[in-house]
Amino acid sequence: MLTVYKIRSDYIIFAKGTNAHSDMQTEFVRQMGGTDLVFSTREEAEEHMATLPTFKEMGNYSREYQYEVEAIEYKYANMHGWSDVYPFEIIRVVSPKTIEVRAMKADLDEGFKPEVIPGGFAGHCTNQNKQTYGYTSCPDGQVVKVRLGKRGWKSAMGKHVLSTQPRKFYDYNF
Repeated sequence: MLTVYKIRSDYIIFAKGTNAHSDMQTEFVRQMGGTDLVFSTREEAEEHMATLPTFKEMGNYSREYQYEVEAIEYKYANMHGWSDVYPFEIIRVVSPKTIEVRAMKADLDEGFKPEVIPGGFAGHCTNQNKQTYGYTSCPDGQVVKVRLGKRGWKSAMGKHVLSTQPRKFYDYNF
């Protein structure tokens, strides 16, 4: 399991010159490029949080911010291979930027049957987003080192996305 820290931003948008305002909005603070800012320690997150604005003017609107550091415990690093996704569990944290993961077994639920209609190269599956799987840890599964770089978590096998749940997805339309 890998624990990282993110800064949660709660804010309200106010219309200038009126008493109108939005409901409380919540999101994680993001970096340029749209991905969440992630910190290895709570202290690093708190230092960065101290640099963030508590009020921002935006034309006819303004935002009032409140921040909180939130610990996220990731147990999985699912591998994204183009449009398919394969489940991997985190088995060891080597350092804040290196983890070891192991492939998991994913069994397609027997109740799922692809519904294919004419289209594309050989047909188009209309219900592929409804596929569900049962996941099993696989002690003899392949172990891979995954490293954090500028563009996210990567191994020799491809891109990995940290998650709190295992995920398998087969793209029937590719």
